[in-house]
Amino acid sequence: MLFSLSRHSARASDQPHANVPRRQAQYFARLALDPQTRRDAYRLRYNSYLTSGFIEPNETRLFQDIYDDFPNCQTIVLYDQDGPVASVRTCTLAFGSQQRSPAMDTYPEDVTALLSQQAANRIGGRGVETTRLVRSPACENNQGLVFLLYRMAGYVGMMAHTQVLLACVRQNHAPFYRRLGYVPVTEPRPYPGLKCPMQLMSCTRQRYDEIRGAFPLIDPYAGGIETLDGFLSGETIPLSLLRS
Repeated sequence: MLFSLSRHSARASDQPHANVPRRQAQYFARLALDPQTRRDAYRLRYNSYLTSGFIEPNETRLFQDIYDDFPNCQTIVLYDQDGPVASVRTCTLAFGSQQRSPAMDTYPEDVTALLSQQAANRIGGRGVETTRLVRSPACENNQGLVFLLYRMAGYVGMMAHTQVLLACVRQNHAPFYRRLGYVPVTEPRPYPGLKCPMQLMSCTRQRYDEIRGAFPLIDPYAGGIETLDGFLSGETIPLSLLRS
């Protein structure tokens, strides 16, 4: 996951300040259910990872992996008027299933243990991994896009009734995730597809609900719910980020 960190922007008790203009920004979000939207996501990943030195160049100038074809994995793309600007993928998991994700394949015992802790819940041990969070290099200083990506990834997780949130992060990004309620689970390990080690972190649903309540920028319902129903069926929906 690639984004710049700000001392103020990720604190649940603070309003965001760094790299957030004083205006109402309009974006559009769409699930990558069609070939063109998928291509937009893969191109965003490629440009972001290549610029950061985490992958080698390839002729297609696209970055995808086996998880993109799994039915439990969905990719979200954000657009502005000029085209695609950011993307994130969610991978839902369930205790006792054969569902896979990068975290499940990299840290199988740890992820299984986290899911099993929620297995007694009436809806079972369900989790969601947020992965492949990228922005266009031209938007690398736009912190608001990170919050919008987490807002939409959170909505996918909530609709799947997940009780634990997972993320594999670089060590220098761990402080950001701590402020979002995540705690470290493992030490960094090699991660599928990238040349940098990643650390597994997790957040319970209870803690996530507390954080999104205190930090509306990542709350799926902060911008209204009238357009959200159509999102999961493939509709393009508007997203506004109220910037202070």
